[in-house]
Amino acid sequence: MISGSRPIGDDDIQAFIDGRLAPVRQREVEAFLASEPALRIRAEQFRADAQALRAAAQLCRPAPIPASLRLSEVRRRNAARTMAVHRRLAAGICIFALGTALGMAIPRQAAETPPPRPQMTDAVIAFRAFAGRAGDAVEVPAAQTAALKRMMSRHLKQNVSVPDLSGLGLAFRGGRLLSSDEGPGGMFVYDDPAGGHVALYMKTLASPRKAALASRQEGDLVAYFWFTGELGYAVLGSSGSPFVTRAAERLSDVP
Repeated sequence: MISGSRPIGDDDIQAFIDGRLAPVRQREVEAFLASEPALRIRAEQFRADAQALRAAAQLCRPAPIPASLRLSEVRRRNAARTMAVHRRLAAGICIFALGTALGMAIPRQAAETPPPRPQMTDAVIAFRAFAGRAGDAVEVPAAQTAALKRMMSRHLKQNVSVPDLSGLGLAFRGGRLLSSDEGPGGMFVYDDPAGGHVALYMKTLASPRKAALASRQEGDLVAYFWFTGELGYAVLGSSGSPFVTRAAERLSDVP
């Protein structure tokens, strides 16, 4: 460094490499690099690389600016995008306004409530699935009545007994545990003298309710049903069988 001059920094050395120093400062930097051989070698290497790059650049023919990068084209695309946004916004406002007008013009119609499901539909389904087919009527046979009573009581969380309907001419065949549309369910099946089946269907109720004996018919099947608070009952069988009515009257009278 020359006495009385400002310190030489990296900016001075870079300017020296690029040839941008004033003559006085050029000599000061040259004197400084002469005192620092390693730094002077690096500076000369950088200068040679810069000159090589400049020479290579001069060999390349100037290329025209791509049309997509011209200012006029950029402005045109921006204007087109803005116009498209405005059109979509206007279309949305029109659709909204049209929908509002139609909604006010067309009288509102109350939503149609679907018809209620007939009571004890699950009992009818269970009878058709099991009691109507001799091979699948029961899963616990009459020989295991005591075990069936315990199983059914535990399943329904109620003290359940197996009704004796032999006085009506019905022979107890057995029963099975089921799942109803409101909770646990079950079914006891009896054979009638004509070779048909009569079933007592039971289920726990989602909400306690009481109702007297009622009936419904579905095709060749009749169902008598009633509710006692915690449990719902149905007696089912062939609509032409007198045993179904007798069994329903007998069981619905039991407190």
